[in-house]
Amino acid sequence: MNWLRWGLRNQQPELFEDQVTSSQPGLDFTVAFRTEWQAPRSTPASRLPSGEASRTVRQLTERAAARPTVLRPAAAEQEINRLLAHSLPLRTDELEVSWACVNVSVAVEVRTYAEQITQARRELELDALARRQVQARMQFMHEEILHSPASARIYLMLENSARLGVLPPGLDVDGVVQEIQRWSPQSRWVVIAQLVHTFVDRLSEADADALLVTLRSLFHDFGEPDLAAQVPVPATPSSENSGS
Repeated sequence: MNWLRWGLRNQQPELFEDQVTSSQPGLDFTVAFRTEWQAPRSTPASRLPSGEASRTVRQLTERAAARPTVLRPAAAEQEINRLLAHSLPLRTDELEVSWACVNVSVAVEVRTYAEQITQARRELELDALARRQVQARMQFMHEEILHSPASARIYLMLENSARLGVLPPGLDVDGVVQEIQRWSPQSRWVVIAQLVHTFVDRLSEADADALLVTLRSLFHDFGEPDLAAQVPVPATPSSENSGS
């Protein structure tokens, strides 16, 4: 710049402190700036660019501070000072920043909050991992262990597979397998139950009431009065009278 040929005033020290945003939104570093700058001798003292050096250094500092978290103030300080050292001198139309460095710290409440956030995130990750492990174990037991009584018995004899989950001692494996097979999606009665559910959804209110009366009578005819008593009462009481 042309004004550099005119000679410079003596270096002007400047100290200031500010908050600079970290990589975590809402959590800031406290940065103490120290700068030295020079301006042309021709510039009157009353017109010396107050704050220009601070603004120039702060812009560089914000770029470097945006990468580390507030839990790593020492790393942030090293990175900022390294960037400043490689960038000096910094020249603007008004002055030249010849030297600058920073000290980075973190307020106690900011560090505490950051640690709480980190702990909460870690717990969420552990919960998600636990859910995936349970799902994998359930899938393994359903597809492998309970696929047949023979595979279930073999599995129970493999002590080195305990980390994958073991059925409780004394469990009736055959009974468990039969129950699962009975309620599998391909089971005949599960398919029939789904068809009945779809059929009932398509009935009018009056037809649904008539079906309830018929179902109650059917249970009675087959000697199941307990089941008949559990059939819901029709929404329209008169429908039961007309069906009797």
